[in-house]
Amino acid sequence: MSGLYKNRATVSVKPAIVSKPATSESTGGPGNIVEGTVFINGTAPIGKTDSDFICATLDWWPPDKCDFGTCSWGKSSFLNLDLTNPILLNAIKAFSPLKIRLGGTLQDKVTYERPGEPCPKFIKSSSEMFSFSQGCLPMSRWDELNNFFKQAGAVVLFGLNALSGRTTAADGSSVGAWNSSDAEYLMRYSVDKGYTIHGWELGNELSGSGNWSKSCSRSICI
Repeated sequence: MSGLYKNRATVSVKPAIVSKPATSESTGGPGNIVEGTVFINGTAPIGKTDSDFICATLDWWPPDKCDFGTCSWGKSSFLNLDLTNPILLNAIKAFSPLKIRLGGTLQDKVTYERPGEPCPKFIKSSSEMFSFSQGCLPMSRWDELNNFFKQAGAVVLFGLNALSGRTTAADGSSVGAWNSSDAEYLMRYSVDKGYTIHGWELGNELSGSGNWSKSCSRSICI
């Protein structure tokens, strides 16, 4: 109806066994109300969702992530979530197979621990993008997460750092080539450990608006 009338429309929806064309009336002119009736054929579906349609996200935010004076994240990040909590385990099992995405805003500031290299924690800093310094995913925690999700029967999707190796220009945009070595290391480590990762996401909302568009380039955003 929006393609026919620019005025506000009031539409009543009634289920029907037999499909019928929609009817409408308009008195014309600006400010007039358009009324119509839509008949729906409820006997034949035109599409279906997968049986495992339900999904959830676990984010990176540290406990000191605060908004509007409230630090609500607590220990809900997958870096410090209590994986021994039976309520959490049973909740995921109840939705099995639940798709769980590991990622979010800080994923483009994360490195993945390698032997003999430092693995820093996120540190709050107003001078940094998203107000946190670069952080790291310890492989011991990656092991714990994968063992937990296997036990829970979850389907895992992981968000990779798409800004690795890139630098920030004066206008706030990210320039330079993506360094894929860190992502490759995590993937190879996961394969060697026998972990099943359903999907890999490259970057978090890099094609969006605002700050995200400044982090996007044609080499990453399609």
